[in-house]
Amino acid sequence: MTDTPTATAVVVAPAAARAPWKDLIPVLTIMLTIVGMLVAGGKMLGKLDDNTRRIEKLEVRADTSSVEQSDMKANLAAINAKLDLLIRRTPERP
Repeated sequence: MTDTPTATAVVVAPAAARAPWKDLIPVLTIMLTIVGMLVAGGKMLGKLDDNTRRIEKLEVRADTSSVEQSDMKANLAAINAKLDLLIRRTPERP
């Protein structure tokens, strides 16, 4: 007679233990991405504020130079009028 096994023994091996820090990799990746985005956004806002301040200074300087130019034109017209009086220019005699 031959012996035939009537029941088969199944041995279940325990699952390989994973390191607990490996479970945190996706969470850490997302956190680092968010922190990086916040830092980049902060730098961009800083540059925007700096550029806005510089543009406002340039606008003030342009307004000031425009006023100075009109003052110079008025002074030049007064000087021309005085020269005309000194050399007694008449409209017929340029």
